Amino acid sequence: MKLKMICALVAAVTSTAALASGPQCNHAQLPYQQMTPVPYDSSPYVPQDTMPEQCRDPQVEAYIAAWEAGKIDFNTIQPNDSIPADQRFCKGLDDNGNILEVKNCDLKNAPVGYMWKDLADYPMVIGITNGGKSDHEPHFHGQPECYYVVNGESPTLADNKFRPLKTGQYFYIPGNHIHNTPIMNEEGLGVMYWYPKNAHFDGFKYYWRKDVKNLRVAEEAFDRVDQIRKRDLGLGPYGTNEAFFKK
Repeated sequence: MKLKMICALVAAVTSTAALASGPQCNHAQLPYQQMTPVPYDSSPYVPQDTMPEQCRDPQVEAYIAAWEAGKIDFNTIQPNDSIPADQRFCKGLDDNGNILEVKNCDLKNAPVGYMWKDLADYPMVIGITNGGKSDHEPHFHGQPECYYVVNGESPTLADNKFRPLKTGQYFYIPGNHIHNTPIMNEEGLGVMYWYPKNAHFDGFKYYWRKDVKNLRVAEEAFDRVDQIRKRDLGLGPYGTNEAFFKK
């Protein structure tokens, strides 16, 4: 009872000094208890040729160095021990967004045209993708994300425009910023991705348009992204461009 009273008093005091000197009360909410956030339209950053400071991590840098030296590729890259042995296969999505195994790691067996491998779940989530010509559904999540392009190129949503994202470039996306990278050419696109200082992917919450239904300010952000897709790429909303991507 006494501790509860102290916690209540601490919560009522707003000064930094008082919070620092009082007992620490854990009021953190679990993801399913939190309100749906309102996203920004796009990352304010653009693709660049050097690794952003926000993205620096020794394990990722070791992977990239090995890739650039030709020591690994999509088929030979190995995960760390945080990925269980029975999860070390190529993954893809079906048309309903369900995760499935891509047989033989062959893009022809990936229903939506791209696949990925999990490389680490701890101390940070890392993965790598391989995609052919295919659309990409706009989405956001609370964790910041970094890209390094291992092969190919394609436009990506950056600073409210679709800008080129090319082999050897990096791209930083802060948390709760919508991102979108449709693969517009036959060459395809491969990206190493990671979430700086964020581990355990099963605790992440991804938000798609369907997840913000009736949250008008969030729906309007997705509407603006659709307008940018139309203006810069000539694409309609996700799911309406089969004629282009099936050519």
